[in-house]
Amino acid sequence: MESKSIDNLLVTAVIPFYNPEKIFKKVIEDVLPLVDNLVLVNDGSTQDVNHLIASNAKVYLLKLEYNSGKGAALKKGFGKAIALGSRYIITLDSDYQHEPKYIPAFLEALKTSGFIIGKRNFSFSQMPFMRVLSNTITSKVLSIKTKQKIFDSQSGFRGFDSSIIQLILPETNGFEAESEMILRAANKGIPISFIDISTKYGNQKSSIKALKSIISFLKVIMKY
Repeated sequence: MESKSIDNLLVTAVIPFYNPEKIFKKVIEDVLPLVDNLVLVNDGSTQDVNHLIASNAKVYLLKLEYNSGKGAALKKGFGKAIALGSRYIITLDSDYQHEPKYIPAFLEALKTSGFIIGKRNFSFSQMPFMRVLSNTITSKVLSIKTKQKIFDSQSGFRGFDSSIIQLILPETNGFEAESEMILRAANKGIPISFIDISTKYGNQKSSIKALKSIISFLKVIMKY
C-alpha cells in the first residue's frame, strides 16, 4: 500500500458526519489518496449511509449510538487516529466545503507548527452573511481571550501534531468544541498557525443553530 506519510510518520484524516449528502462519497474518494488512514465518525445518523462509504482497507468507520455533536465525534475520531499510531491528524467536514486538495499544504505546515487552521475567505460573495458575521465576532473574541490573532475560529479544516491532542482535547461535545480547542491550546502555550484555503458553499444545510451555538460559545468563553 502506498504511504502518504511524511518522514515515515503516519497521516490520518478524521471526518465526522451526520446524515451526509451524496457528495460525501466524493469527499472520501478525494481524501483517500492523500492520507494513510481515513477515520469516519458517524454521529448517530438516522439514514443508511453504507452506500456512500468506500470499501477500503484504509477506511475505519466508527459510530456514535445517537447524535452527540461534532465535538463528541471528533474526540472519538482522535482516539482512533492516535491508536493507529498517527503522527499527523487532519480534520475536515463531510459536505465538501473543505477541499481535500489542501491536505498537502497542511502537512507541510505541520512540520513547523503543531496546530494549523484553514483560514477561509470571508467575502460576502463567497460565504453566507450570517456565517461571516458569527465567525468575525467569535474570532475577534477568541483573539482577545487568547492574546493571539485568530483569523478563523469556526473552520473545521484543521491539522494537528498528535502529540498535542491530549492537551487540547475539548470537554464540550457540540460545535463549540472547536473554539474550546483553541482556548485550551492558548492556555497550554501552544501557538496556532493558519493557512489560506478556499471554501465551497452550495445548497448544503448547516447543522449549526445560531442562537444555541452563540450560547454554547459564551459558556465556553466563561470557563477559560
